[in-house]
Amino acid sequence: MAKKKEQKHSVPNITARIDRLAEQGDASVKAYASVNIGGAFAVHGIKVIDSVKGTFISMPSNSYKKDGKMQYSDICHPITAEARNELIDKVIEAYEAKLSEEQNMDNMSEDEAETADIQPSM
Repeated sequence: MAKKKEQKHSVPNITARIDRLAEQGDASVKAYASVNIGGAFAVHGIKVIDSVKGTFISMPSNSYKKDGKMQYSDICHPITAEARNELIDKVIEAYEAKLSEEQNMDNMSEDEAETADIQPSM
């Protein structure tokens, strides 16, 4: 009987963007993100959450009651640890970049902000 070879899974290219920052400053959900996986699959509704343990992401999920308690089940999720780490890293990087961009916009004067919004036409 032939032994099964252990398959190595490569992680597809993952790009992330922050769709919107949460409006409520004291809420644990800080942003909503989308990812594109390998140019072939998109996931929307990923939450960036800040807790006492640090910033993490929550995949889109369904909720339901079981035995009177609210339960959550991920709609989609990475299968391998490598893919999970890559997804988390990309979403957190996009979140930090968006926060930095927002901070820079807040620090600009009104004239600078208006100039930044003007795009040259071709």
